Amino acid sequence: MKYSELLMLYKEGRLDKALQEQVEADIERQEAISGYLFEKEEQAGLEILAKDLDTEGSSTVLQGGDKWEQDNINPDFTKMVNRAIRRFFFKVGACITAVTLAVVLFIIFLLPALADSFYYNPAKSVGEHGNQLSLDLAVYTELCVPENNRSSASVKAHGYGSYDIMLQQDFSYNGFFTNLAGKIEKGTLDLYDADALNCPIQNVFAWFQMEGDSSGSLSNLIDKKKKTNYCAAGNARSAAETLHELDEHAIYTAYVTLDRMMPYEKFMKYINQISKEIQFDGVWCAVCTKNGIKPSGSERFYAENLGFNCTLLSSHNLDWDRKKYPYLLLWNETSDDVQLTEELENNMQKEEFMKMHFTSMLRYMADQEQFLTMMGRQPQNYHEAADYVEKNGLVVYGFACIAKKDAVLKLEQQDEIYEIFTQIKR
Repeated sequence: MKYSELLMLYKEGRLDKALQEQVEADIERQEAISGYLFEKEEQAGLEILAKDLDTEGSSTVLQGGDKWEQDNINPDFTKMVNRAIRRFFFKVGACITAVTLAVVLFIIFLLPALADSFYYNPAKSVGEHGNQLSLDLAVYTELCVPENNRSSASVKAHGYGSYDIMLQQDFSYNGFFTNLAGKIEKGTLDLYDADALNCPIQNVFAWFQMEGDSSGSLSNLIDKKKKTNYCAAGNARSAAETLHELDEHAIYTAYVTLDRMMPYEKFMKYINQISKEIQFDGVWCAVCTKNGIKPSGSERFYAENLGFNCTLLSSHNLDWDRKKYPYLLLWNETSDDVQLTEELENNMQKEEFMKMHFTSMLRYMADQEQFLTMMGRQPQNYHEAADYVEKNGLVVYGFACIAKKDAVLKLEQQDEIYEIFTQIKR
């Protein structure tokens, strides 16, 4: 007879006294075992115990209708319980160890990289030697931060979108080199010198917000048509007076406004001509990238102050997709010999060559959305500027250069120049 049938007879009160006492003893024993397992907070061990009891053939039968016996029951029941519990703990322990190890390895090796993928990664390799931040800064500073080019950045990654950065200055006009330290946290740039990479103010050139025909002269638009001059230097007279107060020994960044906008090749001929008599360095030209001035006078010219270097400053070891962005950076390690440098300088006099360089920078920067967001810029502006230049060519409304007071005063006397705004070179 199965033990379950014996229990049913016990419940119905149909067992004799001896069998009834034996069943009650079994029940008490099982309750004691259950209490022991519950105290150890391993209630699941009962399931293993029941399985062991079934597989080892424990059974109780009723024989002759007047007695019962247990066949194949383990005589050392405590040892059987302990063995079942040990197996259970071993399996659970192995699973917990494996899961814990997997979680720890994920946290140490995979989670930081996974978090990095959601944010701007300045440490991403670019070519054999460079990183993403170096290339992005090389393009951005040439486009937007005249006379303060940066193309060398060291990056230390901490995971979870956190990086320490150091921006090296590779070229200097005043003999001083200023390296910029900072950090990037989850796509947010924090430089410890907050003003180091500031773009020039929007009205640094006098064409800012001017109305009229851009084919004419700025002086005619302002004086004869009685337009208001909204530029940083003030009107031409006050700007000239300010220049006479400059320090003779200081080095300045001069933002020079042309009285007439010039096509690029005409502009380069003019620069080459005056540079024979006036000592200045590092010419950067500001290119018209918006169709803001019309003969009707119905729209104003909002200068974007986007441009490029017209002279070679320093070489670099960066790499990029040359098919997608031809002539993105002009001077690198592969063009350092004399013959290639002369060829490059000749090409820099040609509008088509420099237009490709300029639009490549604009297209590249427009594609770096995470970087531009970090710098507070909009990609669409760069796309639109590239479209405009490809259609209308390179037209220059001003330029920046490095010069001392004497050279600045001589530049201001040029008929082609309307006025000059200066800042001490950092």
